[in-house]
Amino acid sequence: MDSGAWAAVNGALRTEMRMDVLANNLANVNTTGYKESDITFDSYLTHAGPEQFPMPHDSFLGLKGPGDIPFPFSSPATNALPVTYPAAPSTVTKNIQGPLQMTGNPLDVAIEGDGFFVVNTPQGRRYTRDGSFNINEAGELVTKAGFQVLSEGGGPIIPGSDTLGIAQDGTLTSGNKSGNMGRLLRVGLPEQALKRAGQNVFEAPQNQEIPLVDAKGGFHQGYLEGSNANVVRGMTQMIDANRAFESYMKAIQTLDGMDAQVTNQVGRLG
Repeated sequence: MDSGAWAAVNGALRTEMRMDVLANNLANVNTTGYKESDITFDSYLTHAGPEQFPMPHDSFLGLKGPGDIPFPFSSPATNALPVTYPAAPSTVTKNIQGPLQMTGNPLDVAIEGDGFFVVNTPQGRRYTRDGSFNINEAGELVTKAGFQVLSEGGGPIIPGSDTLGIAQDGTLTSGNKSGNMGRLLRVGLPEQALKRAGQNVFEAPQNQEIPLVDAKGGFHQGYLEGSNANVVRGMTQMIDANRAFESYMKAIQTLDGMDAQVTNQVGRLG
């Protein structure tokens, strides 16, 4: 297969990855606190390698996701000209504010501005913008998945059966107790550090946390943050990606037909 066909195949695979990311965004337009993802694209310039063409056992089957560069792009021909191929190094979470929606439920909390709630999971600290909380049997404030919501001290919040009050700065009060119960923990994280961990939470290195004690915005009790995925934009991007994929497939078919024609003509000359 010539370099043109390899370039078209690689382009089609990268476009397929982008369509998967866009489809996931569209599937979560109604998910509380969802932050849409985007795939980053870059160029990969080939360098000389040991073989003119890949061996029969080499394929794209090892291509798992962004960041993988399959053979022959990672080991191109010694006598081939350097060629620039598309690469998809990673996906990025876009921390754009979603719309705040009033629910009237005192256990619903939305963050306005930067930052994440911190929750305790069996795998360690995780981060979410989904503030649809509940009270578990132990009287602890938890997420829908049952993860403890943490306070600034790093411990669970235990309102019990009392009415929980949450001020804009995160200060927690109880209807039947004097004084406050601490403050909700709110931390910022770099977009590039976020990795989806399922159940509407992210994982990130804890040393990447940025304390947001007096940051702009704040907490809004009785509200939830909607998804920041935009249906119209997402559908437009899906159409664009689909057209690009079709163009790559047509290029592959055209180049394959040209190879077949050359093979037949060489056979007749022989």
